[in-house]
Amino acid sequence: MATQETLQVYGTSLLFADATDFPNAGAGPSETAANDIRVGTGTKVQIDLTLLAAAAGRQSDKVSLAAAWPMDWILGACIEHEAAPTAGGIVEFWWAASPNSTAATGNPTGVTGADGAYTVANKPQLIFIGAMTVINAVINKEPAVGKLWMPHRYGSLIVINSTSSKFLETATAMDNTHIVLAPVIPDLQASA
Repeated sequence: MATQETLQVYGTSLLFADATDFPNAGAGPSETAANDIRVGTGTKVQIDLTLLAAAAGRQSDKVSLAAAWPMDWILGACIEHEAAPTAGGIVEFWWAASPNSTAATGNPTGVTGADGAYTVANKPQLIFIGAMTVINAVINKEPAVGKLWMPHRYGSLIVINSTSSKFLETATAMDNTHIVLAPVIPDLQASA
């Protein structure tokens, strides 16, 4: 009897970082090689997380996933704080899905589709991706924070700092902070 296996492959990832902070015009790699969680060469998406205070949120530019997009995505993050946060705090990651390509159209409440501050009280209208639980270290990284099912072609990433410490405040030194959304695509193997 012939058998088939379904394996998974990565597609083109989305790289959320600040083009003025993250090296090479926002494409990376991180200043410290050990902090690089990129998956291949990703599509750059602007989000400036410099000085994101505790209990504050930030939204990215709206991004297009392409006319035919993978359903499942894995989020990984590397976040640099100004001072080591208290262990057990979290950095939350949310998705603002949109059926419209125009930045300010078709978004959940409070999402502009442009890199900027985000009102945390509006998060119940977003899709929760996951939360990175931090340890008492200036740089925290987790390559698999959570999984997201993409309902629409367009969207923005929302980051909420629920730790005890603000993110690094010196823009030119924030060259380790980046977030990666990597699509996971089923790859049906030929029958044996």
